[in-house]
Amino acid sequence: MTAENQVKAIIDEWALAARNEDMNGVLKNHDPNIVMFDLPYPLQSKGIEEYKKTWDLFFSWSKQLRVFDIVEMEIKANDHLAFFYGIMRCAGKTKDGNKEEYTFRLTMCFVNKNGKWLICHEHHSLPTP
Repeated sequence: MTAENQVKAIIDEWALAARNEDMNGVLKNHDPNIVMFDLPYPLQSKGIEEYKKTWDLFFSWSKQLRVFDIVEMEIKANDHLAFFYGIMRCAGKTKDGNKEEYTFRLTMCFVNKNGKWLICHEHHSLPTP
């Protein structure tokens, strides 16, 4: 299996875990020292525990709508590093119960540690209006 195919399988599994609100699945292939830049605050999360807190926030917003879809995907990889960039879609509910949807950009960096690909960086962003 190519590095690109291995990374794609991890991304697909991660997105499925997010749709299913499966925290263990979301965290599964992440480096303990992950750094993430996210849409809502905190702007930056460092380490797996801070990263996990962002998913608690996401799951409380998404309210089991099960929308966390990869719309477009590109992967570049060599033996040591891989990058994914693409377009994603998610949905949740506002405080008054109305559904809201976002189409956002996502970039992930993977590092190959002892033959296992781990996500070491995520960057989620929206275009400025």
